[in-house]
This record gives sequence, C-alpha cells and structure tokens, in this order.
Amino acid sequence: MSIFRDTTTNQWFVDRVEFDLGATRTKTSFAVPQPVEQAFTPAFLEQLKLHLPTSHDRGLMADADVHVPIAHLSLVGIRVAAQTAIDGIQKVWVRFMRAFGSVQALLLPRHRTEHAAENALHSVAAMALLDLLLPCLDMLRFELPKSYDDAGPVERVQARLETLQEKRHDLEFYVGLFTRYLAHRPGVGEYTAAQQLPRDTPEALRGLGLPLAAPIR
Repeated sequence: MSIFRDTTTNQWFVDRVEFDLGATRTKTSFAVPQPVEQAFTPAFLEQLKLHLPTSHDRGLMADADVHVPIAHLSLVGIRVAAQTAIDGIQKVWVRFMRAFGSVQALLLPRHRTEHAAENALHSVAAMALLDLLLPCLDMLRFELPKSYDDAGPVERVQARLETLQEKRHDLEFYVGLFTRYLAHRPGVGEYTAAQQLPRDTPEALRGLGLPLAAPIR
C-alpha cells in the first residue's frame, strides 16, 4: 500500500492498495487520496499505526514475526519503507508478506470490489424506479374526463406514455439486471410447482426466484 503523511498536521493519507492474489493482482486506487480513517477499518488501522514511522527521516523496517489479526483476515510479516519528508510530505510504502482470508477485509466495506456490483445495482434500481414510478404517479393525479369531449387529460396521459415509451429499452434492460440479481442471491429459492408464475407474466419476469416462505414460530 502507498500512503503518505502531511508532516504539518501529522495526518496520514492512502493513495492506493494493491492485492497480490497469486495468479492475478488487483489494485484499489483512490481518485482523491483518502485519510486512512476513511479507507481502512478501525481494527486494521489500529494495528497499522503501530508500525508507521515516527520520524520524518528515510528508513526501512522489516519484521517477519508481525501478526495482524482482524475479522476475516490475518496478515503475517511486514515491511515498511519511508522516504525523507520533502515539502511537508513523507511517502511510505507498506507491504505485508503473507495474507490468509479475505484480503480486502482491511478496507472499509464501501471500498471493497465485491460490493461494487451490488452498489451499482442499487443505484440503477433507484433510477429505474424514479423513471417509471414518477410518471405513473403523475398520471394518477389526473382527474378522469367527465365527458369524451374533454380531451385535455387524455392528451397529457398520452404525452407521459410517449415519454415512457422512449425509455422502454432502458427499463427492459434494468428489469433483466434485477431478475438475474434476485435469482442468484444467496438464500433465494426457486419456484415450486405451486408457486409457478401466471401464464400472462411478462417474459422479462419469467425465471425470477423469490425468497422461500419463512416459518411462523
């Protein structure tokens, strides 16, 4: 991991964290350097700060016996290389020799890649619901015409429907994403014969799994 210290405030920041998984390597780079408190879990940060340099001078520290145990992850062996502070900034590289468990557990959950797809789906879900529900709610506010000669509300409903029609392909794509996501979530069951969808169910919803019924205690 690449971190640096503002020697004026003594605040530590993190630029990037690289994970060597053997056959592959992944890197989490922050678009804007993050204070370490906003990047790492408190348990990992507490252990990390014990091994960060206290002086602003160049130095190298290696200890193969260091053990950093946190939830879902155990790190063994550490190497810390520090540069001399220049213009109020001291750069430091920290490397752990071995890791057992989920290596990204040292990051706060919002920075872990396993949550990226789920967070993106939540964002897409919110946009899709707004795109679909707000026009529908808008149409429900219209009062029904008292006679067929009153075409005003009908024209406004038609305009809303045309707007929705322009987004039809996007909405179909969103529905496809959601159904795949729901059907493959852990703990989600498949339909039994008694739970089959009605024949007139839209094609986009076919194959969707729903959570199994919870027992009543």
